[in-house]
Amino acid sequence: MPAKDGYGWARFESGDKIGPGECYTVLRKLGWGGYSSTWLARDNKTTRYVAVKALTGHYSSLFRQMPHWEPYSFHLLTGDTPTDCSPHCIKLLDEFVMSGIGSAGQHYCLVTPLYGGDLLEMQSKYKQDHGRFPPLLAKRALLHVLRGIAYAHSCGVIHTDIKLNNVFFDTPMTTSEIDLWLDDNPPQRHPPEMSTDGVMRTYVSQTLPMIPLDDAFRGTFVLGDFGAAIGASMQTNHLISVPPHRAPEVYLGAKWGEKVDIWSFGTIVFELVVGECLFQYQYNKVLDLDETENILFKMICLTGGNNFRAEQLNVSPLAAVYFDEGCKFKLVDYSFEIMIGRRNFLSEEEVALLAKFLRRCLQLDPLNRPSAKELLEDPWFDGVD
Repeated sequence: MPAKDGYGWARFESGDKIGPGECYTVLRKLGWGGYSSTWLARDNKTTRYVAVKALTGHYSSLFRQMPHWEPYSFHLLTGDTPTDCSPHCIKLLDEFVMSGIGSAGQHYCLVTPLYGGDLLEMQSKYKQDHGRFPPLLAKRALLHVLRGIAYAHSCGVIHTDIKLNNVFFDTPMTTSEIDLWLDDNPPQRHPPEMSTDGVMRTYVSQTLPMIPLDDAFRGTFVLGDFGAAIGASMQTNHLISVPPHRAPEVYLGAKWGEKVDIWSFGTIVFELVVGECLFQYQYNKVLDLDETENILFKMICLTGGNNFRAEQLNVSPLAAVYFDEGCKFKLVDYSFEIMIGRRNFLSEEEVALLAKFLRRCLQLDPLNRPSAKELLEDPWFDGVD
């Protein structure tokens, strides 16, 4: 699929040498998404392993046409030297542009440390192996994410896309252990398929093996993928985040700021600890709500029946669609305590602390949401590092 049609994924071969002076050797495809693919590579100068995120030809072309915030965010987060960066925000080690193959166009490439995987993968694996993601590990991971958010905000960066698969964790594997894993797991390809440039056999994504649970409790979690980031000084109301993690002010079409990250963080707290998505759309036969109505409805119910302020709705172009002149929206009895407590895996005290923390994050009015720095002092994190 060519860059001119909105695609153009990088077509690396195992063993390709890329980057300035051919300083990186591509070894394995780690994964891919809508606008990029990520590859395991060796830094030929240091012999360490790194990850190379190669943007599609289409997305790379947008970089040349207009300023883009991902590389700018990296530079703000890194500071004058990489040591200035928070250990809980992804680091940029290198960047370069290279020509792709055939119709793929050029690729803007970002080089970062090699991580062990993402938190969504870890949650899935540990739930499969242990029945539930360990609550204490969830707290550790979420504390690290919140530190990353606080640091990003202090640098003037709003992430806008906080979700479990944008949180990475380090790997305890040494260089020699990764060498052995690569020897035992050669690159795999998909069956041949026809493309604009002829018959192709693309690589299968092969991630590093999941780290053991004991290592996870000692690991570091990192906020990554700043591809949708934006500057805190920019005033905008464009649509951000996937629906389950989208803040109410975004649904209402209002201008938003860094507090959208606090809302999204609250949603992943529930998702990781409780094990289900908080604001997943489900059709309601009785109320006959569409997706936006359903999610706004649930937001109001879960936050204790609090209504949006008139001042907030007055600057929200879509408010009249969902609220009457008195800022009212039909409610039912629904609470965090009920949703958490019915699973019977936390004590009453823990349920109360978690529910209180969630209500702090998930305030309907962004002006009432605490900052990330303030949330770091919440009692829910007591005893966690």
